[in-house]
Amino acid sequence: MKNLITTIILILITLPLFGDELSNLEKKLTDDQRKQAVYFEKNIMAVCCFGGPVHSHGQNQYTEAAKIDIRKMILAGRTESQILDYFRNQIDPRTGQPYGNRILAAPKSDEMVGQVSYWMVVAFSIVGLALLWIMIKRLRKPNSNSTPKATNIPIDSRVEDELKALED
Repeated sequence: MKNLITTIILILITLPLFGDELSNLEKKLTDDQRKQAVYFEKNIMAVCCFGGPVHSHGQNQYTEAAKIDIRKMILAGRTESQILDYFRNQIDPRTGQPYGNRILAAPKSDEMVGQVSYWMVVAFSIVGLALLWIMIKRLRKPNSNSTPKATNIPIDSRVEDELKALED
């Protein structure tokens, strides 16, 4: 029992000396580096569930690890593209493939897929509006080539005669 109490007291005394790795890294950052770290946290998705960016996601081992990695890379002097590439190239344990752009909260717009999808929406909208305009124009304009169908007069007169006979 005495050994247990001694162990607990020793742990409680030494715990604050080691501290939390994230808070130790946070203390080393300048104000500009802290802003940069928050920027990355807001632009990188939490890999636990992809439910939101690391910054606004709850604390778990994945988000804490991402925050630590961000701060270590900032302190190491890595550029924005190097840090983003680091997270893009990490392997997803569920698929065995790199996360790629899906780890970014807002993928870069200068990439080919983003540009193609943007311009496809514009192109299909223009084509759709042009087809709509042509259809409306055709429906409004009477067709001059068609003539009304000639009715079969003997049948019409016979039907009229039978109707008069029924009325009498």
